[in-house]
Amino acid sequence: TARTGGAPGVSDRAAQTRASSSSPHTRPRSPAGATAAPRTSRDEWSEESKTSEESRFPDWPPRDTMGVMDTLTRSTADTVAKTDAKKWAMDRSEALRVVFHALDGDDSGSIEIGEVLHLATGMCQTMSEDDARAWFQEMDKDGDATVDEAEYLEAMLKLTDDLSPQQFEHRIKDLLARTNKEVTDPRWYYHCENNREYLEAEVVPLLESGLNEMMRAIEAERLRVASGKDWDEDGHVPPDWRPIRPLQFLGEYLRENSRTMVRKREEEARLAAEAAAKAEYLNRTFDEMDREQKLRYSFDKIDGDGNGALDFDELVFVCRKINPGKGVEEARMQLSWMDKDGDGQVDQDEYVNAILEIMQDVDEETFVTGVKRVLTAIKFAKADRIEKLKMVFEHVDEDNSGELDRNELTKLAVALVPGGDEVKVRKTMKWLDANGDAAVSFEEFKGPMIEATEGLDDDQFDAAVHKLLAAEGEAVEPDPADDLPPKFGAYVTQFPTHAKCKWIGVKRVDSMTRDEKKICVVDCRSPDERAVSIIKDSVPLGDVKFVSFEDNNVEAVAGGADVSAACEGADVVVCVSAVGAEGGIAAPVLAEKLEGKVEVRNLVGGIVAWYNAGGEVVDGEGNPVEAVHPGQRRCIGFVTRARKNAFKFPKEEK
Repeated sequence: TARTGGAPGVSDRAAQTRASSSSPHTRPRSPAGATAAPRTSRDEWSEESKTSEESRFPDWPPRDTMGVMDTLTRSTADTVAKTDAKKWAMDRSEALRVVFHALDGDDSGSIEIGEVLHLATGMCQTMSEDDARAWFQEMDKDGDATVDEAEYLEAMLKLTDDLSPQQFEHRIKDLLARTNKEVTDPRWYYHCENNREYLEAEVVPLLESGLNEMMRAIEAERLRVASGKDWDEDGHVPPDWRPIRPLQFLGEYLRENSRTMVRKREEEARLAAEAAAKAEYLNRTFDEMDREQKLRYSFDKIDGDGNGALDFDELVFVCRKINPGKGVEEARMQLSWMDKDGDGQVDQDEYVNAILEIMQDVDEETFVTGVKRVLTAIKFAKADRIEKLKMVFEHVDEDNSGELDRNELTKLAVALVPGGDEVKVRKTMKWLDANGDAAVSFEEFKGPMIEATEGLDDDQFDAAVHKLLAAEGEAVEPDPADDLPPKFGAYVTQFPTHAKCKWIGVKRVDSMTRDEKKICVVDCRSPDERAVSIIKDSVPLGDVKFVSFEDNNVEAVAGGADVSAACEGADVVVCVSAVGAEGGIAAPVLAEKLEGKVEVRNLVGGIVAWYNAGGEVVDGEGNPVEAVHPGQRRCIGFVTRARKNAFKFPKEEK
């Protein structure tokens, strides 16, 4: 680059920069202290230069300008015509072979009727499905219910004979675009119908923005270089300096601002926010976490592969341990309930929002107990048999001494013996404490327990251990709410009466019926609900009105009801309501009125659970019906019996 002298203006410096930018190996000199090269004007060209130019272009400028333009126009038209002819000159046999192999998804060398229907109706849009089936039978020369490549080519060449080259190419590319095979050869690539809208709505504005940004960047660079800001002390730009490369700049801009990269950055930002939130709650103890953080903590424990979503296998793994024997069914229900976007997985937000929704009216103690139960189930799910027995041992060892004393042994023996038979309890204690020193270490404990459970499969073993972990004092049956669908069970267990009154499940009622026990059913619902259907031979409690646990007259009606005659001689009194709410209020009141002469229990899940399990319901005249009133509109989804529920809420109740 020639050095320039004096103090040229900014435009001269920019001209120098543009000249020097043509080669990345040129190092421009500073504008300060350089000498200017003399410039040659157009009038000072030598005759030698003119002669040289004339020798290079002897027929220029042309004398007949219009003739030249006419020649150029004809030449251009001929070129376009030849280009169009070449463009539409598609080998039909080759193109049809490509379509054949695209339709032949299993690469068997033949296509079946469904694939042929797709092909025929795509190539000939006026052809009906019946016409296509008849055409298939005609094309299938050997009658093997498939069409091989030779049969296909012969038929398709006839079918497409009337299509113009443009129509044929369009149909071929359209068919290929609708197959599952990826098209990589540009000869067969087809621009879909929405491409123009996509280009106009997204690509063109992005390209325009990129060009504007590129021009601003180039102008800013020119001004910076021309100003001497980047020059070093020796009068050169730094050795690592390179001018902006427009195409590279534009390409990087389009890539970084494309929809894919924008979504990628948004996803990265979301993951970073989740990581920050996770770090926040992981630095807290469980008791210091709020509800949402406790749920996110439990989600992370369930998410075995750490991919941020729970799939069916992960839910089954935990659900089988929470409810042995029903894990697959429960996991399927959990997945369908929580998976709002229908992608077959439950992400953390879906999990947290679903649990918070059903637990919004639950007090803090019940909520924490539920989350701890899930965490225990997760720990339990990942443990082997020895570790599970260790969990039982630690559960019984209340003073954390590492040994079970006499009181703790008694508690464990009672938990192992339903009904609390004293003789069996003493035998169980002797079996656990073989040396009779009233102190059992874990090593002593696990021996007889492993021996006793050796014949159990994993689900049976887990069920036995699960009962011991859930037992407090005397052995009890599992909560019947665990037998309900997950969302229904969660809704029922949050009732304030669920933990206060005695309950009974549909399975237990069915078992007592088969054993010919006398059961007195007291219907604690409103007259409108009873008018839809009742359990046969049930006794109405009275004119019940229930809006919520704070707004109802159930206790007053139960206190004034006289059911002693109906309950006389009964083995158990079962209070029934829509889903268990009213029955939970009435059961303790009736138990007090009957003075302990008969046990009074609330049916968990109410008549809806009874109906779902296949229990018979009848109308006022005793005729079986396929209808049940769920009590409140929001409970209609809990009715899941295979047959359609004939009951519908009237429009005026909306």
